[in-house]
Amino acid sequence: MLASSAHQLRTPSVQKQGLTLTFPTLPSTISKVEEFIASGQTDPDPLIDIVEHDPSVSLNVLRRVNSPYHGLRREVESIDRAVRLLGFVEVSSIVMIEGVEELREHFDTHSALLRRIAHSAVFTGRFAQGLTKALDVEEDWTRLAFSAGFIHAMGRLVLLHIQPDRYATLAEAGTMPLPDTEAEAHAFGENYRTLAPQAADHWELPERVCSVLQIAASPADEPESPSKMLGVSIRNGGDLARRDLDENFAASLDTSEDAENSEASEDSSVSRIDDLMMTVAQDASTYASEVGHF
Repeated sequence: MLASSAHQLRTPSVQKQGLTLTFPTLPSTISKVEEFIASGQTDPDPLIDIVEHDPSVSLNVLRRVNSPYHGLRREVESIDRAVRLLGFVEVSSIVMIEGVEELREHFDTHSALLRRIAHSAVFTGRFAQGLTKALDVEEDWTRLAFSAGFIHAMGRLVLLHIQPDRYATLAEAGTMPLPDTEAEAHAFGENYRTLAPQAADHWELPERVCSVLQIAASPADEPESPSKMLGVSIRNGGDLARRDLDENFAASLDTSEDAENSEASEDSSVSRIDDLMMTVAQDASTYASEVGHF
């Protein structure tokens, strides 16, 4: 749960172009899930323990497993069984989304903007997870994809935390629901991509998460590796999440038979990637709409 209000803000001695960086306290459930993911464990018992010790998360996990979406014949009442039925990624996402919900009371005048940030976080994480899995990235990196993508989008939360009214004004002034990195850098001297690894370091998240977020912020000079592929997937997911909020990106993708035939005539590697991005973006958009409170 969140720390007490007396400990809500932790202010590191960091200044960027006159901007003093402070970070909201990360809910402990998110930190625990990140540690569990980065550990590479496959035994769900630690995740079950995390869920069982948070009443709000427990309620949402049971609500999700018993929803019509899963079509179970008998109602599930056990957290243990619910976690095992839903699976690692979905339960982790519910924990993280609930963590953002805990922050809402501290952004009560900008709750709509917080919802958009949360939506982009789920979309980014789901996209990165689906894309790295489809591209056969090593499983231990794929397992990290959702949570790292989620934290990547939380870089926006830092800007909203530092200067809420100013960031809200910046968002309202743009043509899309969330500002782009250029607008953020112009206004604050930082953007959400560069802030994400700093926030992860401040929150003392696992080193693997911090390193991937650093790559996502600046992948150009990185050698080819699974971590770079994950970082680039997260970066692309963040861009697509912003578009999805603006124009229902997945629904706007042309997946007609004519489009597929046209793609088939193009270079095969390019068309495969395009088709993969369409599929994963559609899945991520649906997932972001169905999971959580937004």
